[in-house]
Amino acid sequence: MLKFVIAALVALGVVLLSSWVLPPANATSPDSEVYIWDYAFIGSSQVVCKKVVFHPVNRPLPPGVEVQPTRINSRIVNDSNCDHLTKPISK
Repeated sequence: MLKFVIAALVALGVVLLSSWVLPPANATSPDSEVYIWDYAFIGSSQVVCKKVVFHPVNRPLPPGVEVQPTRINSRIVNDSNCDHLTKPISK
C-alpha cells in the first residue's frame, strides 16, 4: 500500500514540475471554413454560395479582452458546395 502512495506522489510531483518548468505550447487553431448562402454583394438580391474562411490573427490585445482577433475572407464558389444547406428565397 505504501508503494502505491509513494508512486502516486512521485507521479503527481512529475506532473506539477513539468507544468511549471515547461511553457505551454503556443497553440493556434487552424483556419475554419464554412459554406453559406448569402447575397452576392451589399444591395444585391442575387443569392449565391460563399466560402467563408476565418483566419486567427496573432496580435496583442488590450488588457481584459478575452476574444481572439480574426480576419474573415469570403468568396463566391460553385452552388454545389452549398447543396446540403437550405437556400433562402430571394425576393
